[in-house]
Amino acid sequence: MRCIALRQSKCSIRRKHASGLAPISRKTPPPRKKADEEIRKIDFILNVLDTHAPVQQGFFEGLTPLPLVADSGEINEVTKESVLDDRFSSAKELDDIFRHADRVVNEIRSEMQNILPFEDVPFEVADIKRPSRMRFFFGYAQEEAMRAVEADPAWQGRFAWEVVPAGYLMRRGAKPVAPAKKTMGPLRVVAACLAEDAEAVRASLLAAGFEEISLPDVHGKVRDRIRELRADLAEYEGRLAIVASRAKLMSEWRRPLTILKAYWLSQRNMETATAQTAHGKWVRVVCGYVRERDLAAVENTLRYEFPRCSYFLCDPEPDEEVPVSLTSSSFVRPIQMLTEMFGLPNYRDFDPSPFMVANFYIFFGICFGDVGYGTMLVLLSLYLNAKTRPYRGVNNFARVLLIGGCSTIFFGLILGSWFGDLFKPEYLGENNLMLRLQETFVVLDPLAKTIVALVCALSIGILNQFYGIALKMYGAFRQGDMATALFDGLLWLITLPGIVILACTMFTKLPPYLLNIGMGLFFIGALGLVLTQGRDSKNIFLRLITGVTSIYGIVGSYGVTAFIGDTLSYCRLLALGLTTSIVAQTFNMMAGMLKETPVVGFFLFILVLVVGHIFNFMISLLGAFVHSMRLIFVEFFGRFYDGGAKPFRPLMFDSPLCIVKKPADTR
Repeated sequence: MRCIALRQSKCSIRRKHASGLAPISRKTPPPRKKADEEIRKIDFILNVLDTHAPVQQGFFEGLTPLPLVADSGEINEVTKESVLDDRFSSAKELDDIFRHADRVVNEIRSEMQNILPFEDVPFEVADIKRPSRMRFFFGYAQEEAMRAVEADPAWQGRFAWEVVPAGYLMRRGAKPVAPAKKTMGPLRVVAACLAEDAEAVRASLLAAGFEEISLPDVHGKVRDRIRELRADLAEYEGRLAIVASRAKLMSEWRRPLTILKAYWLSQRNMETATAQTAHGKWVRVVCGYVRERDLAAVENTLRYEFPRCSYFLCDPEPDEEVPVSLTSSSFVRPIQMLTEMFGLPNYRDFDPSPFMVANFYIFFGICFGDVGYGTMLVLLSLYLNAKTRPYRGVNNFARVLLIGGCSTIFFGLILGSWFGDLFKPEYLGENNLMLRLQETFVVLDPLAKTIVALVCALSIGILNQFYGIALKMYGAFRQGDMATALFDGLLWLITLPGIVILACTMFTKLPPYLLNIGMGLFFIGALGLVLTQGRDSKNIFLRLITGVTSIYGIVGSYGVTAFIGDTLSYCRLLALGLTTSIVAQTFNMMAGMLKETPVVGFFLFILVLVVGHIFNFMISLLGAFVHSMRLIFVEFFGRFYDGGAKPFRPLMFDSPLCIVKKPADTR
């Protein structure tokens, strides 16, 4: 399928002026303050809503965020409303309340964390900090050590201490609750001495193993301060709860605000495009591209909406970088997702999407080949397809999975995999329906005939390499480059089959005529490559050296080593197919072992089957998709395709946040 042709449209608007036309220049574009300011306000409101009233998303919504779908009437209604400033003020007020309450709550919790260990201290902290002629020490020490310091003659009558029992709390006016038994570890004590003896006493206490603790700086008793903090904490947590409830009521703003943000993003894009035009006082010149299929509609619009506008059309220049828009049939359109992921084709190249449909689905089906998993994938993709019809990108992905599921079922049938080996009599009984179907359709069991399956995978790789080279020739023919088509394409299609035939002689005996054909193909193709791969060099000696080394693959467009390496990559088809089947069989075996458990055996059997196969389905699905893409992007596209073109983006309401519902979507 060829890329859609794009035509360059150069439009100019001319108005009469008494002194003639003003000179055309690129003036400084008008500021985008309006759009930027509106977007900033909307982002602030949405951030407040997301923080305090987040949207509860389902599993699939969380995996794939979807844009809103709105019709033109709803968009017009939202853009005409003038309540954004009021909503911004409400959100700003709510955010200020939250920030203040949250800061205070954190401060209260931090203070409570610091003073909670002293909640049971029975005296007021200020009582031991206020005296000017006394010094107090609070901490932990062994009773024997404290008595030794007390008995020191140097401190007779000048030092005193007492134990502060742990758990000494006042509970609603009851008597103090002391510890039930004496502990043998360090005691919590308070000691006192004269102010002039403080440093000497502290040194003696530290020498005796005293661990001093700094009391918190609170007024009154610690437990009273904790009561105050708890009351304040309840108050400010109530404010936070009010913020959450108000934000929940404001969450109905999320949809119109998202649509409004999409509108302003589109307006900003319009202003950016306007800034790229050349304009003077009376004339503005607009240059751009239009798709050939849209040309009639554009001309009608210019003729009726801008009757004073004059325009002319011309084809793009040969070296011009033209944006690209792809079009194809409904069957090919989903697979264009892979082309867009790799990069759009250049304007004068061909769209590779139709040429990789068969390859991708064959690779995917072999990697994931299981009838049970294919059926699960078809059902899942049908559900996604029904849920995502307005969303082009996600819907295309669902359709890729749908066709991939059908391919998985087909290869599961011929490879004989039905949830692994669940069809066996020890799981479902003798002569069950699944067993009969498996025996009817199976063609090749990869576990029983692994070598045959490996040869099939390598054969697919060889054919796909030849297919890629043929597409390289096709692209060169389209551009009129006959030398590239013949020398970089056809000669390799002659050489590589000869190499394959000669390589087969290492593993099996071939008929003499087939061996002669292989040698003839190789020598004819190799001679042509030696003579042509260095054709850009004027030196004959360098041309021959380049031709010889190009066969190996050091220089040139391809090489034998690249062919061998890329072909071996297709072993992953067998590896992934075996992995899917073996893991499924492992879960079947585990379930079968639990089936004989008394009473609950049947339920354990079903549970392990369901959980195990869902897990294997998800992991194998991811592996099949990723490795199939790799075989396309690296081993297939590497032969003929270079992406990187810019996508064609017409000036319109275009935003990833919101899409406009088409009239057909309303039916």
